[in-house]
Amino acid sequence: MRSGLASSSATVTFETAVSNLFPDTHAPNVLEELLLSGGDDRTYLDPATGRNSYHVGPFVLPDALVRSSCTCNPLTPLASQVAQRWQRQVLEAEQSEFSAIMEVDVRGAIARHLQLPDGCGVITAPSGTDIELIPVMMAKSFYPQAERVRVMVAAMNEIGKGVALAAGGRHSSKAAPLADESILAGRSFHQLSNTEDVSSTIRCTELDARDSEGRYIDHSETIAKEMAEARAVGEPTVVHTVYGTKTNKREPFPEGTGCDEAKASTIVVVDACQGRYSRAEISALLDRGAVITITGSKAWSGPPFSGAVLLPPALMSRLRNVPEADLWIPDMLAHYFTQDDFPTSLPACRARLPRLQNRGLALRWLAAIGEFEAYLAAGGDSDDARAIVAQWSAEVSARIERDHPQISVFEVNDSIINITVASSEGAPMAVSALRKVYALLTEDVSAALSAAGVSLSAEQEDIAQRTCLIGQPVKICDEFGIIRLALGCPDIRMLMQDRNVALAVNTDEQILRKISLISKYAAELEV
Repeated sequence: MRSGLASSSATVTFETAVSNLFPDTHAPNVLEELLLSGGDDRTYLDPATGRNSYHVGPFVLPDALVRSSCTCNPLTPLASQVAQRWQRQVLEAEQSEFSAIMEVDVRGAIARHLQLPDGCGVITAPSGTDIELIPVMMAKSFYPQAERVRVMVAAMNEIGKGVALAAGGRHSSKAAPLADESILAGRSFHQLSNTEDVSSTIRCTELDARDSEGRYIDHSETIAKEMAEARAVGEPTVVHTVYGTKTNKREPFPEGTGCDEAKASTIVVVDACQGRYSRAEISALLDRGAVITITGSKAWSGPPFSGAVLLPPALMSRLRNVPEADLWIPDMLAHYFTQDDFPTSLPACRARLPRLQNRGLALRWLAAIGEFEAYLAAGGDSDDARAIVAQWSAEVSARIERDHPQISVFEVNDSIINITVASSEGAPMAVSALRKVYALLTEDVSAALSAAGVSLSAEQEDIAQRTCLIGQPVKICDEFGIIRLALGCPDIRMLMQDRNVALAVNTDEQILRKISLISKYAAELEV
């Protein structure tokens, strides 16, 4: 597999870099190349399949059954149309024009559609993982004399696997989204070790989501103790909570942080990267002084990956007033952020970052914003929409209980249905087996079943051949895990437009039939 990166200026440089993102067996078009540029190895295409590790790519899959918005989306038809409209302008934009696109059409549009208050800041990043570096940067800038920052990352196993690494000041991937000019001249990506010295100034505590029996853990006492110890020695803290885990659980807002105080030593980061929130909820979190991380590539259903962090007005003002000598911008940030990821109201931050243009990130965000805008126009952020989503989840759950004995509903959390799948012995499958199920759902398994001596009906043959995209497996405890059926903005928009819940449930029914088929013949398929 070869790699690529975002452009620094000219189209020639861009094309040379991103052409290396694709396997030799796939002849990409310019739009596909652009959508993959300025990301990391999670979106590299496998030479054997022409798809990434999530079994999708930067193209529309018209025949796929899609319930994967909690993990990774294929390019949606609307996102494709939006990306095509912006393609030439993003690709050919000079520095000033590109800066305006990021300031007005990306960050400005995010602020407008989320109805953010005046003075709220938006910083973009290649992914929701990379954005975790920003709260640490803020804490170290606010407290330059402190020996270290204490970071507490919540809901481990139910957030992105690289979040704790990034929050602890470590690279979460072997390839960075950006590289400096000298690297551009000779190679596409800068291969990175995991030994950046900034991690030595960060104490990162990882808090498990669930106990050994799969029950959610209350970490409030642990968090309070860590904050008290930090205050006693003059160290700032960054406390994470999650507003929509992989299973769409919402953790409580940590109490006693004082994060809304003018000189707060604790920054509360609300991970809302799943995108399953109302605008009123975002406003309420900002009012409490929270920093919020979001993405355009989960429920918003934009192409992978795009991240952003929302800074409440008071913290934005505080960051703007940090003396330049105290501003902490370590070299590793230049592998992820450009000047144009930061608003023009933070000139000191921008001046310390490279003048690269991450054109791929811009286009991915523009595509995601197009989907979110259409979702809002259809009434997606309304009580009516939430009621119709509840109707969908109830009907799918009833279908599972009635017709699919090998599948059980573990939890229903709003627009995500979490299910277990029975092994050949009857017990719920562990995550290792579910990973095989997840992969087999994307493949035509009819030939494998036939080779194993399984005789399929015509209906089973059709189901076995379907491409089904769902949410990746999540470990609940050592004994078992779950896979997920998730609605995204396009699905909710369609429900609001045609009011046809039965049609939506039919998509889930076909996916459930394939899951049941794989479960029934798990031994033959070597699950």
